[in-house]
Amino acid sequence: MGEEYVEFTIVGGRSYTRNHLWLQLLDKEEGTWKMGVTDCLVKDLGEVLRVIPSEVDEEVSSDDVLFSLRAATDKISLDSPCSGTIIEVNNELEATPEMVSDDPYGDGWVVIMKPHGLEEEAFLTPEEYIESLQE
Repeated sequence: MGEEYVEFTIVGGRSYTRNHLWLQLLDKEEGTWKMGVTDCLVKDLGEVLRVIPSEVDEEVSSDDVLFSLRAATDKISLDSPCSGTIIEVNNELEATPEMVSDDPYGDGWVVIMKPHGLEEEAFLTPEEYIESLQE
């Protein structure tokens, strides 16, 4: 029996977490980060049918639920990689959640957060993220 392979995309210029979130620095001076889910997780889940983000102005702690995704066969909750304030959510996902499946690194972003004391070195580079998938 052959091994099964799944093709997915990893984008450079971002940081990653072991639980399949990506983070992109938007404004270094303001300390704002855009976050979403990796293509690897999307390929595993299948078509995203619903996105349930945290609320704008909500304070989240590390390991609080940042957002949840529902697919046809599964529902998962993704924990926040850090403490901070949610300053924006992608409201377009309410009407078109499939944007997460179709363009997870672009229009399918989920939240913008202003972290408190974010330690960038705690996150994975694209190469480290790929290596973590093989563990």
